[in-house]
Amino acid sequence: MSKKLLYTVLAGALSISVLAACGEPVDEDAPVDDPATIDEPAEDDAEATD
Repeated sequence: MSKKLLYTVLAGALSISVLAACGEPVDEDAPVDDPATIDEPAEDDAEATD
């Protein structure tokens, strides 16, 4: 592999990583409104244990 190609690939990788770091920070502790992630006991489970 020639040095010119290697330097071009490395410069591209560096540019992509710098651009990926830019943006709004993600708040990982924020509540999720997706109903599929809410852990509630099913009604059938409560009746099955009686």
